[in-house]
Amino acid sequence: MAKKELSAKIWTTGFPVRLHLRNDLHLARKVWHMGTGLLMVAIYLSGLSRTGSVLTLGSLLGVALLIEGARLRMPAFNKKVLRYWGPLMRSSEVNRVSGVPYYLAAAILAVGIFPKPIAALSLLYLACGDPIASLFGILYGHHSVRFANGKSLVGSVASVVTCMFVTFLFFNILPVRIGDVALLTLVGGLAGGLAEHLPLEVDDNFSIPVISGFALWLACILLGISF
Repeated sequence: MAKKELSAKIWTTGFPVRLHLRNDLHLARKVWHMGTGLLMVAIYLSGLSRTGSVLTLGSLLGVALLIEGARLRMPAFNKKVLRYWGPLMRSSEVNRVSGVPYYLAAAILAVGIFPKPIAALSLLYLACGDPIASLFGILYGHHSVRFANGKSLVGSVASVVTCMFVTFLFFNILPVRIGDVALLTLVGGLAGGLAEHLPLEVDDNFSIPVISGFALWLACILLGISF
């Protein structure tokens, strides 16, 4: 049986759950990834304080870590988790930590360290740029250059453009000079879209918000922009 067939389906509690590979289109995961990030940003920008946000995200991270630890140690519980969350998971996550704790940990750091606009943008890069990069890479990556890490040029360009668009829209609603908006749009687009290419052994859900947030914050400091 082909590797894809072996890894794309497992049996849980009497019925098959299809688990996708990284190079599958997997639209449900992309929609969930984007929706979760947009919801977190919306709640944070709605007026929730930094302390309240960190405590809320920290509680969610604690629950996520408990579930991850339990399912990786107890096969029966793992099957139950996969039964309900299987449509959003990859086959590679059956016996290792999923992307959820990394996502929440990055959100905690972003909210806890960066000014609110920078934190929101760093999370928007992850919520929007990452799934768009994956979508374009899967659909059109075979027509473009592939990097050593498996990422495609077309996917990376799509991510950079998406992050630039998000940055431009976001800073245009803030009292920032148009010249500074243009520069921050470029910095944010490149940082958000290319953070996953850095040679770091870290999950993309963690590296993208943290790296792009620091890059954008540094640019704001150099431009004399404060929030």
